[in-house]
Amino acid sequence: MKKSLVLAGLLAIGSTAAMAADDGVYVGIDIGNTAMDYDISASNGYSESGDDNGGSQTLKIGYYFDKQNRAGAFYQHVNVDNGKAYITGIGYDYLIGENDFRPFVGAILGYGRLKDDDGITDITGALYGAQVGLNYTINENFSAEAGYRFMKSNMEDTIVDSGVSVTIDLDPVTNWFFGVNYKF
Repeated sequence: MKKSLVLAGLLAIGSTAAMAADDGVYVGIDIGNTAMDYDISASNGYSESGDDNGGSQTLKIGYYFDKQNRAGAFYQHVNVDNGKAYITGIGYDYLIGENDFRPFVGAILGYGRLKDDDGITDITGALYGAQVGLNYTINENFSAEAGYRFMKSNMEDTIVDSGVSVTIDLDPVTNWFFGVNYKF
């Protein structure tokens, strides 16, 4: 009788621990390529469009509510020529399925800033968008993932020099990434 009570108690503790292992805090890093499409328009009729592509590095911290739902915050440094750029934000992801390979979809809300080294341009604004990707569970603590982020932006700056007004708009911002996460 005592053995069966002890065994039942251990099974109950084991099942509770297994359920608790699905949730928890995680930290992650990823690297990738970020492109910021830009439009430049001037009051003298000049206009130009293009994109600024650069590598990016992202730090993340978040929480898995269960196997399918997670939320987190991130800081992304974007490599740009002659300046500094970053994006900070929050997001929610839904991971699909129970396998080691699980696709995910998510929503992102953030703030971005691109500032040139000369201090002339300081482009800031809000971003919102989505991400999709594939997460691979390596073990109960580590996972790897790759994906794509698409963010709409109202990031802009207007500069007036010698009577000419120049407006720079950054929209959209896209990011391919590969990273690893560690769940505590």
